[in-house]
Amino acid sequence: MSKSVRSKMRFGVLAIPLCLAAFTTTPVFAEDDDFDPPPTERDAGCTIEEETDGDCGAPVKGANPKAPPKAKVHSKMLTTYSAREALRYKFNKDAFIDAYSDQTIGTQSVPIAASSSKLSGGLNVNFLVSGFTLTAGIDRLRNYTGTYANWNNQTDNTYSFGASRKINLSPQWTLTPSVKQTRLVSDTATKEFSKTDLSLPLSYALNKLWTIKALTFAFSKQDFANREFDQTDRTWTLSTGVAYKWSAKSTVEIAVNRQVRRSDLTSAEFLKTTILPKYEYKFTPTSTVSMGIGYERHANSVEQFGRWILAPKVQLRWDL
Repeated sequence: MSKSVRSKMRFGVLAIPLCLAAFTTTPVFAEDDDFDPPPTERDAGCTIEEETDGDCGAPVKGANPKAPPKAKVHSKMLTTYSAREALRYKFNKDAFIDAYSDQTIGTQSVPIAASSSKLSGGLNVNFLVSGFTLTAGIDRLRNYTGTYANWNNQTDNTYSFGASRKINLSPQWTLTPSVKQTRLVSDTATKEFSKTDLSLPLSYALNKLWTIKALTFAFSKQDFANREFDQTDRTWTLSTGVAYKWSAKSTVEIAVNRQVRRSDLTSAEFLKTTILPKYEYKFTPTSTVSMGIGYERHANSVEQFGRWILAPKVQLRWDL
């Protein structure tokens, strides 16, 4: 490993704690962390907006999977800091492997849950074969309360395989269909699931500065394996947006996302609309820092509510 790469890695390791200190000292954004009542037969199982797949347990014995969730207190603003560090090794121009580590602080599996932290690491392999991009990966995840306070003594292992192809419909129009199969194996058997994701993004390059993400349609089907009641979640997503290249190193974009989930478990169903403007700055050819400030609106069988989003993110990558 060259001296320049080692110096960049030392800079990254030092930068992450500084970012943590800067972006996590905002307790005014959170609701009372003690408000986390135990599940009852009425609202047992995965509640609304289970963004982190499989984070909740199975319905308690005798619970009614069709029972609607109860209205609960939720935060008015979600502040989520995330960082990713990766080392990339290129076998050739068509194949590479990434070893990475991801950290997230302030995440919520559901809007009414106390904030938690996640730490994961893994490997991703990418190959370009006959115009198709093939990917395979393994990820190992741990969940913590608060800011990496207590580990829940459980580990989730995710195995994935996917394929995509970029199709140039014209000099401006691009279509990139993709499919991905995921399997999660956990120390908690009721969290285990298999999932299929389909995505069809269509984009339009207006010129060298403007890119219109005309439309993206996505569908996912998620089957939980070890629950008393059969549970299959189906999620439809429709999104659009626009990106503007502010300078050689910075980009401004805005994304609008509409997501609908249907499930055998009523309390897992939700409808969500998100509007998220974001500014991204590339301070090295492979590393960026970004800030997203937006708003999201949730709806379920009991209530409708909205909250603001503040999402700083750092991504560091070193090529070997």
